[in-house]
Amino acid sequence: MLRRCRAAPDTVFCAELDRKNRSRRQLAPQYVTLGQMQTHEYPSLVWHLKNTQLFEDLSPEELEQLSRITPYKRFSAGEIIYHMEDPADALYFIRDGMVKISMYFPNGKEMILGLLGQYDIFGELLLLPSERRPNQAEAVVDTTLIVMPEEDFQRLLSQYPRIAMKFIQVMSTRLWQAQQWQAEVGAFDAPGRLANLLLRLANDFGADGERGTVIDLNLTQQDLAKMIGATRETVSHCLARLLEYGAVRRRRAPITVNTEKLQQFLDEASE
Repeated sequence: MLRRCRAAPDTVFCAELDRKNRSRRQLAPQYVTLGQMQTHEYPSLVWHLKNTQLFEDLSPEELEQLSRITPYKRFSAGEIIYHMEDPADALYFIRDGMVKISMYFPNGKEMILGLLGQYDIFGELLLLPSERRPNQAEAVVDTTLIVMPEEDFQRLLSQYPRIAMKFIQVMSTRLWQAQQWQAEVGAFDAPGRLANLLLRLANDFGADGERGTVIDLNLTQQDLAKMIGATRETVSHCLARLLEYGAVRRRRAPITVNTEKLQQFLDEASE
């Protein structure tokens, strides 16, 4: 669930929604649809829809129709988009920002399943018979989403078989990623799992810096621990080991890494 973000042109947000309440109580959603937009803002929605994997093959006319049922919704950093067991009532596309997908267990522990960036899709499990969210989605930074209500999405799949095929591809990719991650968890110890995670984050979200690749995601050591199934103390020791190896150049946020050294560390761990 970690993917490289594609750059977008400078456009004006068409929705301003200040939602800072992180409790389970939900505020009334505020959407901005096509009819409420200013004329100069309209092409940006069509452009963003065109850049999502599901809709890249649609014609301009079809995208225009689609834009009428896909409002924007803005979330502040740290704000919950949906909780586990919430009704699965919409599919989401990230216009800009970053989203964390997690699961919580009865003992209160959180497992971070992945981070999603621009043009990624989430909430796709809305087609499950349970109609409840099996995970939680949270905005990591200020994030703007394109929202497609469940009924409209179901209708779209019926109207456009090629979108249904794209959706199957998305689901297949998610399954493959989950299986790959499960295999890697079994193949590596904690330092190896952390090195593998940092390499993925660097490839998907990193930026070139003077000392290496900078992973500026505002992730704490506790967050990293939740992503590899370890404790914060274990992650701290692993970072110290990777720092000594030369694979990590800076272990405090923003973490800076040497991707070649990370790959070398993983290759040696696999031998």
